[in-house]
Amino acid sequence: MSGKKVLSVAEIARELDLPESTVHYWKNRFAQHLPSIGRGRQKRFKPEAIEIFSTISRLLKEGHTARDVMDQLSHNYPLQADAIPATLQNDTPLVAPSDAMEPAMKMAAAIGLEIAKSVGEGIRSVLQPEGGTAPDVSDIRQGLEDAAERITISAAETEALKNENQVLKDKLAVMEAEMVRLRKDRREMEKYLLDKIKSVST
Repeated sequence: MSGKKVLSVAEIARELDLPESTVHYWKNRFAQHLPSIGRGRQKRFKPEAIEIFSTISRLLKEGHTARDVMDQLSHNYPLQADAIPATLQNDTPLVAPSDAMEPAMKMAAAIGLEIAKSVGEGIRSVLQPEGGTAPDVSDIRQGLEDAAERITISAAETEALKNENQVLKDKLAVMEAEMVRLRKDRREMEKYLLDKIKSVST
């Protein structure tokens, strides 16, 4: 691991061999469990955050939801006092996709929901800072820029999911065509063998 006192998102992404956009999303979604200093683009993470990012990656790869991951982090890692809450205490789903909805679209809807929550919390923290003092204009601008960045990342991830879904559809169509061909070949082979058996037995 790097000997530096603090790490940027890019450095963490390289350390864990993850896309930078993914680490950007996680730093906002699970902010209250990630030890960090600074705000916005100047935010840097303490070395112990590497272990937490690695845990997030492992749990998501195992198929856990973001809520499951949050519960696990709450169990194993302390809350960071200066972190922006990334979730609401009583989350009410804003999107209720039907069972017939394609898996990729379900995932895209979930990502959009999580980003919306994160953006809302980020803007609220800028407009209502601790101590009740009037917000600095530069802080508001930075908060809005960070929100725009998260929305851009979400849009890119949604587009990638759509493309992946189309690729899977194309592969499925090829496989179905191949199955039809194999069934036809099998029927022809069975007919051929039956004809051979009849000719030998007569």
